[in-house]
Amino acid sequence: MKIIGITGGSGSGKSLFCGFLAEPGAAVIDADEIAHRVIKRGGAAFDETVSVFGVGILDENGEIDRKRLGKIVFSDQKKLSLLNEITHRHIFREMSEEARRVGDGIVLLDVPLLFADDFPIKCDLSIAVIAQREVRIARIAERDGISKDDAAARIASQMSDEETAARADICVDNSRGIDELKAKAARIYNVIKP
Repeated sequence: MKIIGITGGSGSGKSLFCGFLAEPGAAVIDADEIAHRVIKRGGAAFDETVSVFGVGILDENGEIDRKRLGKIVFSDQKKLSLLNEITHRHIFREMSEEARRVGDGIVLLDVPLLFADDFPIKCDLSIAVIAQREVRIARIAERDGISKDDAAARIASQMSDEETAARADICVDNSRGIDELKAKAARIYNVIKP
């Protein structure tokens, strides 16, 4: 098994890039999907998240409203760290279990916090996907239905593109569009394939 960690800030296009790498057969484990699962009602981190952040984060169905929670944590680094402390152990455990089930081949870890101090999975290679700040803000605002100010706050709460790129083995700029990103993914797949 070859484990490739793919990271990048919100709006960078890392999940799209993972999708292009998965087309020839790599398996993708998406940390964001797992994060959504663990905070759903009945999920491993639901009770503790509600206990810490209050019932005001719940919607009319008793589920955590991620936009409400995001407004709280992306404007306060201490609260974001607290949420990460609650959820990371559950997310990382599920990622490790999913990677073990894949067995042979290429496993792509789509994970925003690849370079977090507590990330427990050793990667054979790391790839950072970056994009210009204004491009990322526009993508986040459109994708999540939030204001550009909220999108900018989300970016400000994350590791900078410069630091992410400096720590990665490979850096991919996704400021220009889908066709160019797809071509870059094809070139990189030819390098990483077994």
